Amino acid sequence: MKVLAVTGTRADWGLLVPVLNLLRDDDRFSLEIAATGQHLMPGSASLAAMAADGHRPTYHMDMGLTDDDRPQALAQGMGAAVALMGQTLAASQPDVVLVLGDRYEILAVALAAVVALVPIVHLCGGDVTEGAMDDSIRHALTKLATLHFPTNAESAARIVQLGENPMHVHAVGSTGIDRILSLDPMPRAAFFQAVGLTPKAQNFVITFHPATLSEDSTAQAQSMLDALSAFPDAGLIFTGSNADPGARAIDALVQDFVARRGAGAVFHASLGSMRYFSALRHCDLVIGNSSSGIMEAPSFHLPTINIGDRQARRPRAASVIDCEPTPEATAAAMRRGLTLDCSQMTSPFGDGQAAHRILAHLGRITRPRDLLRKSFVDVSI
Repeated sequence: MKVLAVTGTRADWGLLVPVLNLLRDDDRFSLEIAATGQHLMPGSASLAAMAADGHRPTYHMDMGLTDDDRPQALAQGMGAAVALMGQTLAASQPDVVLVLGDRYEILAVALAAVVALVPIVHLCGGDVTEGAMDDSIRHALTKLATLHFPTNAESAARIVQLGENPMHVHAVGSTGIDRILSLDPMPRAAFFQAVGLTPKAQNFVITFHPATLSEDSTAQAQSMLDALSAFPDAGLIFTGSNADPGARAIDALVQDFVARRGAGAVFHASLGSMRYFSALRHCDLVIGNSSSGIMEAPSFHLPTINIGDRQARRPRAASVIDCEPTPEATAAAMRRGLTLDCSQMTSPFGDGQAAHRILAHLGRITRPRDLLRKSFVDVSI
């Protein structure tokens, strides 16, 4: 079976790698990779990160994304992605397209696959994140896809509720847990040297993305920065926002904060998987509104301060502390997190065998095109 995997951001790349590694090394499959979206933006280090993971994209689908994150610019990029994916499908002739998550560039990719009559295999569907437009995109991808690998039973039930055939919905766990267990974090001293920060008694890793259904994402980010000002002796490692509307303004706020903070803070557009997971090993708090704080940080027994409603209704470990996007609430949550014992915390997202389960299900498919004939399965109410 020929599989074309499409990746658009550093986040989906890290979650795809465990599956791609198994596909690459299994003689039953032929793997090609298409990179698009954030990977190909000017100044991005994503392609180097892919090479470090042992993969090189077969196709580069440059949507033309820049620092212009206005909705009209992103819509124009989506149009380009549909056309580029059509060309890529014609060149690749895959049996299935493998995608993950809830991003607008992946929605564009899926639209092209639907009209090309190529079955879509979708990872991480069925989740609910009510504070972002990703929620609607994720459910739309579910209806376009033909085979589903959600991370948990609750999400699997939602996919069935959307009318998908239960025989094609498999709760496998999160490949993010697979990724964590496959990597040896950097030693502490080497990590802090690699990110350019002299470690403090307390160190935080911080990622804040636009809450795309809120009108005050920038104000929320500023509230977080105001809260961090209450911890002047902490070391701060910021990572950049994703390519959503409002990201440029948030990154500008953060970079200005870092410049004023001085030697106690650093900003990296992306840490890459090794440095990011090393940050989770060696830091004391995860702060922001990224899914990694919900899905991956608990496996490091690390407290997460989850700000606002961007990740609303995802399953949570007890190590996740939710707070309102105000300086006072965020600072209070941070103080609580620093006293929280997470040594016995467990993740609700699986046991690190998700990729093997996905490959087992893919290996049972003998006629991929048969997946295209979908029937809406009614759920009794």
